[in-house]
Amino acid sequence: MNTIDAALVSIQNGLAQEKKGQLSEAHELLINGVMGLRKAVKELSLDSSRRLLLIEYDKDAMRHIQRISEVLKGSKKHVADTLLPAPSSTHSYVSSRPQTSEHRSGEDDDYLSFLNTDVGSPVHTSLFAQPPFHQVYKAPAKPTGTTGLSASPPRVHRSGEEPGSPAAQSPTQGTSDIVLKAIDVATALLQRRELKRAVDVLQHAYDVGVRTRIRPGNFERVEEHLVLLRREYYKHFKPRFLQDNPVLPEEMDVLRKSGITATIALPIWDDLKEGYGRENVFMPCEGHWNDTFTPELSSVQKSAGARYVCIGEARRGVEFCIIRAADPLNIKQTVVGDCSMVCSLIICALYQQRFPKAKIISNVIFPQDSDGVPVVNPKGKYCVKMLVNGITRLITVDDRFPANPQTGEMLCTYSRDKSELWVSIMEKAFVKVCGGSYDFPGSSSSSDLYKLSGWLPDSVDFTVKDFDRNLQWSRFFNRYADGSLLITVSTPPLSEAEERRLLLVSEHAYAVLDMREMSGMRLVQLMNPWGRRAWSGKFSLNDKRPEVVKVLTQLQYGSPQADQGIFWITWDDLCTNFSRCSLSWNPYMLFKTPDGMSQRPTRLSCHSRFPYTTSMGQSPQFHIGVIDAPKPSRMHLVFSRHMTDPTAFGQQFDRDHPNVPYVSLKVYDVTRFPSIAQHLGARCSFGMCYCRRLAHGTELGVKIAPLSNPTYRNMAAYTLSFNCPAGTSDLLVVVSRLESAIKSEFSFSLTLHTEWPQVLLQESAQRCWGVYMHAIPRSSLRHCTVTHGKWVKGVSCGGRSFLQTFVYNPQYLLTLARASMVSVRLCVSDQNNDDSDKSVQVHLLQKRQDPGVGQVKWAARVGSTNECSLHLCAPLFAHGGVVVDTSLRSCFAPESVHYPVPQSHQLQSEQQLQQSQWTKKALSTSDGPLPPLPAGDYTIVVAQWEKGIPAAFELTVETTEPHQLREIVPEGVGWVETAVRGKLQGGITGVTRSIMLRTDSYITSNSKVSIVTTSAGVLTARLLLLMAPAEEKEENEASCISTNLTVFRSVDATSLQRVATSGPYRRCGVSLEPLKVDMNATYIIVVSSYTPSREEYVLRIYSNTPLKAEVL
Repeated sequence: MNTIDAALVSIQNGLAQEKKGQLSEAHELLINGVMGLRKAVKELSLDSSRRLLLIEYDKDAMRHIQRISEVLKGSKKHVADTLLPAPSSTHSYVSSRPQTSEHRSGEDDDYLSFLNTDVGSPVHTSLFAQPPFHQVYKAPAKPTGTTGLSASPPRVHRSGEEPGSPAAQSPTQGTSDIVLKAIDVATALLQRRELKRAVDVLQHAYDVGVRTRIRPGNFERVEEHLVLLRREYYKHFKPRFLQDNPVLPEEMDVLRKSGITATIALPIWDDLKEGYGRENVFMPCEGHWNDTFTPELSSVQKSAGARYVCIGEARRGVEFCIIRAADPLNIKQTVVGDCSMVCSLIICALYQQRFPKAKIISNVIFPQDSDGVPVVNPKGKYCVKMLVNGITRLITVDDRFPANPQTGEMLCTYSRDKSELWVSIMEKAFVKVCGGSYDFPGSSSSSDLYKLSGWLPDSVDFTVKDFDRNLQWSRFFNRYADGSLLITVSTPPLSEAEERRLLLVSEHAYAVLDMREMSGMRLVQLMNPWGRRAWSGKFSLNDKRPEVVKVLTQLQYGSPQADQGIFWITWDDLCTNFSRCSLSWNPYMLFKTPDGMSQRPTRLSCHSRFPYTTSMGQSPQFHIGVIDAPKPSRMHLVFSRHMTDPTAFGQQFDRDHPNVPYVSLKVYDVTRFPSIAQHLGARCSFGMCYCRRLAHGTELGVKIAPLSNPTYRNMAAYTLSFNCPAGTSDLLVVVSRLESAIKSEFSFSLTLHTEWPQVLLQESAQRCWGVYMHAIPRSSLRHCTVTHGKWVKGVSCGGRSFLQTFVYNPQYLLTLARASMVSVRLCVSDQNNDDSDKSVQVHLLQKRQDPGVGQVKWAARVGSTNECSLHLCAPLFAHGGVVVDTSLRSCFAPESVHYPVPQSHQLQSEQQLQQSQWTKKALSTSDGPLPPLPAGDYTIVVAQWEKGIPAAFELTVETTEPHQLREIVPEGVGWVETAVRGKLQGGITGVTRSIMLRTDSYITSNSKVSIVTTSAGVLTARLLLLMAPAEEKEENEASCISTNLTVFRSVDATSLQRVATSGPYRRCGVSLEPLKVDMNATYIIVVSSYTPSREEYVLRIYSNTPLKAEVL
């Protein structure tokens, strides 16, 4: 057995003796084991990972020894103190660890120095006594597969011991004193306004009590006190990015799940259980704090010899601070490739320099003192507050940064002021959030600043045709001057020759430092984050024109600035040589008070999920309710897509990347089109919205255009601005996406910025003027049925209503028990990657009552809209979905026949179609909603414009009264089908007599089908013309063929009796109503057309009794 194995066995035996209560034996075994480990770690043959693992064993064993020493007699002068000093820096393995940074010496020699305050009695710290932090190495991760030494230590007290025994009482009493003392200290710190330190002191004591299971009797109250302290902290130091409306429980579920990324967890900043108040910053561990997740170094950094080095080791003898001057010229980008992020830091530093009260950087780095100034943490733990995935979140980083340990050269972005840490801290936080590697995929400054400050992200493309240089200069210049706007610009792809000629870098970002108008010239000052000379055109140092030299002299520009990558360029040259700019708008400067002062905006946010669909009816929709707005105003919507996959951060900047969805916001004013619920007096309340939900927009009957031009973007965050009218209005926001190969769900947040106050929708709240925003549910009426179906090719893809195959579309029977308002919404689930046109329509029909006999299972199935006395449908076919709604007059089709046939075309025995009472009532008024539909049966037909296209759909039926919905079985189900093929003979029309001779011209000149029955039963039939595809698609009415079926029963050898007819000549296919037939009888079906035709046909005969059919 080697030295290491012997030491581990000794430690294991010692732990076993401790459990048995044999403390002296346990103490001796543990000492022997630790001495063996310390001897083993000096061996040079050990690799670093094995050495670090043994150090962890050493530390665990020492904790057990210290607890046993408290129990055993001899107290503090026990032999362990002389035989086992804490690991010191003289040991050979210590040199491989990061050494203490200079700025911490003397500040944190006692792990619980916070408890040495002038409150109460001396603190018993024996249970917490640990080696000084500079003598202990904290492993990056907990080792696995160990012997159990790293687990929580067992209690010394056992149930079999007497409560008064030293083994049972001493540790408990000590821990109780520590916890109770921590409460006193936390209270004192709270009174001194050191809230965060107070929370951390109490949190540490609580964690020790949980870990050791040695707790005072009132230990549960410590947790309650912790929650109170955290709440008090958040009350005084609120997160910078807040939404004014409450977060609903289902929205909080979305936000929590969005905080779990593929690499790290992103706690919500002000969460009582996991936020900054819960994160122990000042007392996180025994020694120097090392983050368990450290961003991976890039290949370029590794090739330059980069290692993670504590900042105190990289820069010895420096008195550090977080932010000293925030000078943008001090920011130096090295080998990290994200120029956009560095530009974001540059323009943020410049803004804080121009407007010191803004503290755009200082407000996001923690810990802070009572004045809100970031302070150096001796533990090396820092927290950065960022707006990520819809809410302010906590990102922790340590003070180890990429550097070459041999030369001390920093191999990350840093400040030229060697005492400042904020640049490297901010970059590390960005890298940790956006991919987890210094091989940063790139970003845009607008999205970076949105995370950092909540400023509204925007962009402008210089290359579009309608880009107005004069208009945009005026817009940018004025807003940049008053602090409303921060800008970066980027170059397009450039060839190597162009790069040399212009001294510009291809696809590179530059920070805008200044904008000036001088002597009629428009000048922009830019900075290359690489800190080297750039730009060789007009107004560069190469431009020796006298007027240029004079201007540059006035601007105090020379070689020192040029060597730092700063240059001046004219606005026209910038628009010519750069491709786009990223804009960040200060939300606090969007609106002005009547006296011209800036006004804090009202921010209303909604958080939701977006399952894949291209149907507007299934897409997330939101209602912006505006009540008594005193004037028209500008509103701004920020869309933020949540990203939990690190690879997605870089993909969003790749043009047409298949994994990135293209999303657009569309805002409609639907004030003139209230929903059924709103017509009935319902008003939005907290947690419930009654605004109209759009299926496509065409259902409104008028061309309703969005309030702003929608553009599909693949950016994770962008802003849409639009004009809101004065008065009371209902604005509807649709979040839509384009079809893509990746059909995955994503979460998102939508934040409205407005100058009007929030309207509270709680029941007890008194309504006033202002704005509210919430999600529109998929249904808002009391009774709702959702069903899913499919158009199956060759079975149920019947096409539009004037095709003879219309009858084969999926159809549903809607039964109303009482008169009711009805909404029927059809949405197409676009799951196929094909280019077929899925324009759809939904028909709500009521068939005429027929006194015929022999009703069949499919009696409610409609073959043509001409068969119906009531017809509601959307005004137009629409891609993705439509809706039929009795609150919309545009859905009313007063003509029951789409292609009415003149009276002379009809059989003279047929009566003129009569309008229903409901139709007469609907026609009696020209505005307002349609009347409620009477009780009864109605047929719903879902159809596509083209037949033969398979697709899936969702059908939602909502009513104000109870209803039943069931699918109607296909025609002929369960019956015998007999198909007969024939050809039209172009005969004459005009049957007037009920008894006809077999020699009459009507019968002899038209095609006939003979039917012979063997038993009594019921039959029905449908005629289908076998038209060529080109003719089938012809939309000209004159080219369609009107047909008719008339049934005669053989009376005798010379005469026939007419017993049934399909009705008027129709162009959309005809059928026979169920007809009773006698046993052993002969029937003749005459197939005729109104105009001469020679088209072939198929006559499908369905019967519940066997029969013989043939063409005569």
